[in-house]
Amino acid sequence: MKPDFTGRSIILPAALIVIIFFTACKKKEDTVSIIPTATTGTASIVGQKWATLIGYVNASNQICEVFFEYDTSDSFRNSIKATPDTITGNITATVDATITGLKVNTAYYYRIKVICSSKTYYGTESTFTTTNPDKSIISFNPEKTYGSVMDFDSNVYRTILIGTQTWMAENLRARSYNDGTVIPFVPVESAWSVLSTPGYCWYNNDSVSYGAIYNWYAASNNKLCPTGWHVPSDAEWITLSTYLGGDSIAGGKLKETGTNHWLTSINSPTNSTGFTALPGGYRSVAGTFTNIKHYGYWWSSTESSSINAFCRYMYYSFNNIDKGDSNKESGFSVRCIKD
Repeated sequence: MKPDFTGRSIILPAALIVIIFFTACKKKEDTVSIIPTATTGTASIVGQKWATLIGYVNASNQICEVFFEYDTSDSFRNSIKATPDTITGNITATVDATITGLKVNTAYYYRIKVICSSKTYYGTESTFTTTNPDKSIISFNPEKTYGSVMDFDSNVYRTILIGTQTWMAENLRARSYNDGTVIPFVPVESAWSVLSTPGYCWYNNDSVSYGAIYNWYAASNNKLCPTGWHVPSDAEWITLSTYLGGDSIAGGKLKETGTNHWLTSINSPTNSTGFTALPGGYRSVAGTFTNIKHYGYWWSSTESSSINAFCRYMYYSFNNIDKGDSNKESGFSVRCIKD
């Protein structure tokens, strides 16, 4: 009797079909690649001339470089590296970038850009609008003849001769040292509160009218002021006050007149010197802002201790100028004096 192979001949082809099917599926699954994702976030801390851009990136286990592109139109002619500027791994990371030197009261387009393995991915386009200056017109003394000086960023300042000294008649607004090195812009409170290196900001991250606010680490750098100028020493502040008759009356001769910036014109400051002192307030060690329109604070370049440095301040309701010392991590205005 011949053996019966009927059942076996049916089973073998079926098994082969199953094996082939699953092998094909596995190969197909292996070739599927997950592409990186780039998501444009909202703009935060938008001021008159700057904005911080936020984005989100998942590199999908690739190495990706991250940028933000921006412009006043959707042509995106400007680009800046994000922080951090390189993302790896397979989790969504938050990146940001602070752009400065913008035009006031102007709409900007921006988007995130990610380059991974020579391929480029974009987030969706978004917009923000810089804020409008508030009471930025400074009341200089019309009877005085002012000179001028320009910083590296092309900001032009009026200057005034007082006795034997030539001072800026405006608070410094420089974003770069006079050799072109960019001063770190530190708008976030938590970052400012731990800063022991140079940094600057603007009051409430918005008010340009009163000039920039610098910590002492920036103010003590001999390149902060335009070439041929410097941050005044404590002795140079004393020379100014003495020439004007002493601390008890010098403030009234230095302060801007009117209430465009100072809270009131009580005690009738005259600005007879043309110095035009402005009440820019200050930034505390903790990173908070206070006292704008009430007080003006200005650094000297002179240390009073390892942690403090001398400064000068004026109050809206008095005509004196006072000497103080403050923690180097505080943020004050700066007036430059000619070498």
